[in-house]
Amino acid sequence: MLKCFLNWISVILPLLLHQISYGNNSPIPFDLEKVEISIITCDPGSEIYSLFGHSALRINHIESDEDIVVNWGIFEYYEDQFKFGYDFAKGRLNYYMGIQNTVNFLREYSYYKRGVREQILNLTTTEKKEIIEFISVNNLPQNRNYKYEFFYDNCSTRIRDLLSSIFKSNITWGNHPSENKFTFREIIHQNLAPQPWLMLGIDLVLGQRIDQLVNNENLMFLPEHLEAILDSTKITTVDQSKTLISNKKVLIFSDEDESSDFSSIAIYGWVILTITLLLLFLKNERIFNIWSSVMLTFLSLLGILLFFMWFGTDHQATKNNSNILWANPSYLYLVWVIIFKKWNKVSLVYVYLIGFCLLTTILFWFGMVQEFNPTIKPIIISLALVFYYYFRKNKFVIYNENS
Repeated sequence: MLKCFLNWISVILPLLLHQISYGNNSPIPFDLEKVEISIITCDPGSEIYSLFGHSALRINHIESDEDIVVNWGIFEYYEDQFKFGYDFAKGRLNYYMGIQNTVNFLREYSYYKRGVREQILNLTTTEKKEIIEFISVNNLPQNRNYKYEFFYDNCSTRIRDLLSSIFKSNITWGNHPSENKFTFREIIHQNLAPQPWLMLGIDLVLGQRIDQLVNNENLMFLPEHLEAILDSTKITTVDQSKTLISNKKVLIFSDEDESSDFSSIAIYGWVILTITLLLLFLKNERIFNIWSSVMLTFLSLLGILLFFMWFGTDHQATKNNSNILWANPSYLYLVWVIIFKKWNKVSLVYVYLIGFCLLTTILFWFGMVQEFNPTIKPIIISLALVFYYYFRKNKFVIYNENS
């Protein structure tokens, strides 16, 4: 269905854009005087896919019904659910530039009462023509799809790159107050504060690459930051200097309650640590073995997932993930040793090495490149205690066997 729609658009759009640009039969683009090109910014929603808002580009012929939105946020949805989920997880889901009627585009945001604002670009007819031609080329079947990267190639960065391509060195981006003050991780935390479990999941999956300070250009990966930067962006040529934005409008007023009760889930990590300490104090070996086996099995499965996201996907942000230091698939070996009581010198060396790695992580985590979620820090301490316990137990078993 989507493929047919995109093929239809590839035929209709150039005709529509040609009509907007050139009028009837005249080669002179006089009709561009009646065309407004603007950037649309949509507020975040409550669904996971909408938590960071959305950006799009609008081309509106103010004296006709020719009013379209250029949207870089369309992706292909397969009927095969397994293939869809697999491609999405591996970072191989194709995103597309699509064209929508503006009324239809705004209908969804109006229904969910998500605010939508419009920044009308201060363009000459030549600049309008260049933007429309750029979009026409981008909409060709061989050009319209792209590999989505949340931080580096998305609906907002596509608009940033379009403007850079049109204005080149003549554009001077406005300075955002958050420039070089926050990391990617800290910025997305601001949007995920009402959803701490989702924040934890993202912190677990995303690696060191998102713990770098974000410069002004990269801040535009978020629609709200792109909007703020465009407000003070200027275009300077030999002939003139002008602001990029000529006017702003509110298309849909937000009716969402911005006040939220933010909850912390770090308490669950401390509960796990407390249980571990309590079981060590009670010295009930059977219960402690069960507790340790369950925890180690769960963290082993998590480690397998992190390895898959690191080495088995095309996502750049999931590479070099320091969470592997404590969520380790090799814990399954220790679970096997605990259940079948296979204590020997090999298991002693293993427990010593992993325990040392955990202790080093605890001692140096404030100086590590990657920031750990507060929930997992007490869990790492729990793991260190578990490995220390089995290190002593392993040594005791080997000593008795040699006596």
